[in-house]
Amino acid sequence: MTLDLSLRSIGPSVRGTRATDNDIHLLKCQLPNSLTPDWLMAFLRRHALAGVGFSLSTDHDESGIGAEVIWLTPEQIVSESVECEPGRSVLSYGFLAIGACAEGSGDPYFLDISNPSDDPPLVRIPHDYAVSVPYPRDKIEIVTSTSSEFFRNSSINS
Repeated sequence: MTLDLSLRSIGPSVRGTRATDNDIHLLKCQLPNSLTPDWLMAFLRRHALAGVGFSLSTDHDESGIGAEVIWLTPEQIVSESVECEPGRSVLSYGFLAIGACAEGSGDPYFLDISNPSDDPPLVRIPHDYAVSVPYPRDKIEIVTSTSSEFFRNSSINS
């Protein structure tokens, strides 16, 4: 099942906000071109994700931790990716911040856009290693191998 189809199947339950043309312009102006592929911009326009909370059980999280993710607004995506750590430390690796931790760890969630797929992995990047140069890739935690898997197996928090 593709990423778009996964989200369409839960679409009626997703009650966040969609990216506007101005939001897409902001993302494209503030982020490297490699992190704003057309498929992702269309996806953010089509689905009302910003502000929505998702829960993924430990059984479905490849890291075994479980995930409580709040999808970021376009402004927050830019801030987490280029102004904050660990986003700045992993920007050149092709990771785009898309989610905040709803449990309080502060470890944000990213899409691995370096992956050539339009259904990229979702990862958690701990703050603890942001001072290391370069950021140690072995500390990046794979949550799901594909984003569609994340949406398919998550519950939506109201």
